[in-house]
Amino acid sequence: MKKILIVDDDEDLVDIVKRILIFNEFEVHTHSSALDVPDVVKRYNPDLILLDIRLYGKSGTDICRELKRRYHLPIILFSADKIKGKDFASCEADGFLSKPFDIDDLLNIIREHLEPFKEMA
Repeated sequence: MKKILIVDDDEDLVDIVKRILIFNEFEVHTHSSALDVPDVVKRYNPDLILLDIRLYGKSGTDICRELKRRYHLPIILFSADKIKGKDFASCEADGFLSKPFDIDDLLNIIREHLEPFKEMA
């Protein structure tokens, strides 16, 4: 079972996404703080991270850059803010999902980004 880490401080959104992912046979861990994400990644060892861009204390793009230097795993940014392609690429994120999003789009982007990493393992 693939493990997904959701990092977002919107409890309602996290609850909905968590339920959707569990229903689709993913193991899910959630985290609401931007300050200790690398420690959570180290402990939980997710297969993929869903990371909000706007977090209190540190931006998701900064967290993404930090994680990409340490770990080889897909990171999908999501946000209600529109993000420019260069910003998305500058933090080396593997994908972007605009809020609000369709359930099928969420599942498709997760599956799409898990497959190449699965083949490398």
